[in-house]
Amino acid sequence: MSTDDLDRAWRSPANRPTPEASARECAAFVQRLQREHRSFRFWVIRAFSLLAVITVGLGAFVADGGAFDVSREWAVLLLLALPWVAAILFVRRQLRHRRAHSDYAQSVAHSVRALLDANRAAQLRARLLLGLFAFMVPVVAACVWQLQQVGKVRPHEAESLAIFMAVVVGLSALGVYWRSRRLLPEEKRLAELAAEFA
Repeated sequence: MSTDDLDRAWRSPANRPTPEASARECAAFVQRLQREHRSFRFWVIRAFSLLAVITVGLGAFVADGGAFDVSREWAVLLLLALPWVAAILFVRRQLRHRRAHSDYAQSVAHSVRALLDANRAAQLRARLLLGLFAFMVPVVAACVWQLQQVGKVRPHEAESLAIFMAVVVGLSALGVYWRSRRLLPEEKRLAELAAEFA
């Protein structure tokens, strides 16, 4: 039997799922994708809310005459700007994904391709977050040092703050890395599925 014969046998009606089975598979994939979208929305709303509270708080502090010297405390602004930039990049990528796969509920093939793209977007977010965490380490160190220099934290407080921030960044990076490792085998499975529908 030739490869063409095998391919014809593989694609024969006997090997294709019934319309009911396809509809069930499609519904399952659509539900999974909707869960992904809800999860992304939850985390982004949470991140933007937290960033907004911190930004407004800093703005109100400065507006009320609080001591803040940009030339000596610029690391605080950089530390605040980094997550804003990351969050905006994530939202832009998600909107692009939603536009590219607006028909994800149309068929199993469409939903699998949308899931594959969502998986790759999640991996990209993980890589960006890991890069952000790596970049934040020296920024946090500069921030703590500047706050100590302007007298806003004492030496023992600066040490505690540095340790706390290092633990937060380290644990966050480990969580993102663990999630990114779980996404790789899933991407392989989805790519194989998508190839079957190509």
